[in-house]
Parts: sequence; structure tokens; C-alpha cells
Amino acid sequence: MKESFFEANIRIDEEFDNAQLAAQSNKPSDKATVKVLDFIFDMSRIKNKPKEQDGSKESSGTKASAGNDNSKNV
Repeated sequence: MKESFFEANIRIDEEFDNAQLAAQSNKPSDKATVKVLDFIFDMSRIKNKPKEQDGSKESSGTKASAGNDNSKNV
């Protein structure tokens, strides 16, 4: 499993009938337009899934050989 983390700077434009409705709105609606201004990669990490989470009972044969020691994986 690989997890990736990004930071995004976005602009959301949405029209309202009045300022009070705009002030009470906490989330953009489906009618809002979204523009990504900046998209920055933060980090990623690769994790091994425990056998009980991936649904398998036995090894599927994907274990790496060629001298890799799985106990050192982070």
C-alpha cells in the first residue's frame, strides 16, 4: 500500500442570492467552480499490509528474494 500526501491551494467561486447565505455556507455546493492554484507533493510512504487485513491466509508468492530482509522494511 502506498500513501501519498499533497498540499493544495485552491480557489472556490460560488454565487449566492445574498451575503447572509454566503456567510452561513461552510462547504461549497455542486454548483461552485474550483480552480487549483498550487499543488505540492509533501511525502509518500509504502507500507506492507498485514495478512489479516489483505484477506489472504497464505503468502501469495510475492515475497521478495535476492537477499532482502523484510524485517528492515519501514
